[in-house]
Amino acid sequence: MLPPHRGRRTIYGLLGALPVMLAAVYWMSHTPLPGAEGGRGPLAARGLYAQAVAESERGDRVNTLRHLRMALAIIEGPAATPSDRAMEFRVRSSLARVLLARGERDEALAVCAPACRLTSDGAPALELVNLGLCPP
Repeated sequence: MLPPHRGRRTIYGLLGALPVMLAAVYWMSHTPLPGAEGGRGPLAARGLYAQAVAESERGDRVNTLRHLRMALAIIEGPAATPSDRAMEFRVRSSLARVLLARGERDEALAVCAPACRLTSDGAPALELVNLGLCPP
């Protein structure tokens, strides 16, 4: 059997650590997406795309468009990483769909033109052909 004072010290120790644990949980739950706007370090296309998807699900079309354009600017920039370039097809096709929904067909065609040549077999993606953004 434990002496009576050891149990109280353990409980007091846990209660003393509670504010630190709560602060850590709060900080971790409010950290922005890695590479996203407002995050630490340079912006990354993957983080901006994830933020655009989250905003699209909330119905925030203005910021969705803004973050997709920011991701595309990073992909087209000279400092783009291989991870950024791997997102190019997804970012271009998503941005083209948003622009097409807004009625900006000419800009959607211009954004989507490089994506029509990005598939491995050289044929345009079927989803972009069905939208009329790539020639068959």
